[in-house]
Amino acid sequence: MARGFNVASDVFQRTIDGFDLGGIWNDFQDALQVYNQGKAPILALLTHSTTATGDPLALDGGRLDFEEASEFGVPKSGRVEPDYYVAGYDLKWFDLAQRYTAAFLRDATAEQVRTQHIAAMEGSDRLQWTMAINRLMTPALEGSRPVNPEGQSIYSLYAGSTDDAPPEFKGRTFATGHNHYLVSGAATVDGQDLEDAIEHVAHHGYGVGPGERIILLVHPNEGAVIRGFRAGVNGSPFDFIPSAGGVPYITTERIVGAVPAGEFNGLPVIGSFGKALVVETYDAFAGYVVAIAHGGNNSTRNALSVRSHTRPELKGLRMIPGTDDKYPLSGSTYGIGVGFGVRNRGAAAVVQITASGSYSAPTI
Repeated sequence: MARGFNVASDVFQRTIDGFDLGGIWNDFQDALQVYNQGKAPILALLTHSTTATGDPLALDGGRLDFEEASEFGVPKSGRVEPDYYVAGYDLKWFDLAQRYTAAFLRDATAEQVRTQHIAAMEGSDRLQWTMAINRLMTPALEGSRPVNPEGQSIYSLYAGSTDDAPPEFKGRTFATGHNHYLVSGAATVDGQDLEDAIEHVAHHGYGVGPGERIILLVHPNEGAVIRGFRAGVNGSPFDFIPSAGGVPYITTERIVGAVPAGEFNGLPVIGSFGKALVVETYDAFAGYVVAIAHGGNNSTRNALSVRSHTRPELKGLRMIPGTDDKYPLSGSTYGIGVGFGVRNRGAAAVVQITASGSYSAPTI
């Protein structure tokens, strides 16, 4: 990885093409303010923003049943004792030195300086996506779960541990050892793999309510195979339906129902399969399929929580000025405090496409 100084001697007030360095600094701060108000589209699929160290989340707490009223009878009293666990969210600090020294600023154009700033924001996006997908795709078992700075356990999706017993949903109960890290049992993805991933999310009630969707996140390697799925062929339970944004094609078959839109939440959709939309991206890992329930941008129903510091001035990506107040770009650095934890353990599922063996997380 290339490291070092952007180099020099005297500090100049303008770039070589005449742009005021103080104005560029202000532009950078404005750009960071806008940047920190949103999330990268792929990250927005997964996350809910919080400053909490963790959240108490309900386990099964019993239920109350009504009985038919009688004219003179006294209603039966009821009481539930809700059980819960605390899902912790990590928080770590990262920094990056740009070190715009005088020699660099003396000869740089405004575009060259802005390019460094854009690269820093892209690096922040990449860092957060790497942290999020690692948290989502790596099982954490009872007894070896990581903890956040406050000592609270950071959970993964259900991973087959003895305390992995999801709460009842619509009369369906789940045993301990429930697992959302699956293996295909074959070297190539098939339609049943997709349906297994979808059902592992839907049977907990995620992605099926008003305004919610289940998204299949796939690498183009798997996308090329999924495009050929047809109901009843090689055990596929559904047809793959190309989206309106796909490549035009000729067919003698008739599509019954709506053609999926070519975009969802700013991400390209290649089509639909059963209850799910299929998003193909190189940000996904080859050899894996991830089913994600999206409850809406910043919904508490999303799988992950992304944590930032409680102090407003420490939230998001910050550009910290150098020691020279007159020329804050010189010696400036970037910093961000961020961490992730699984909030809704049933809101996603991962299938590893492998012919044999147990699930193993990708190298991230």
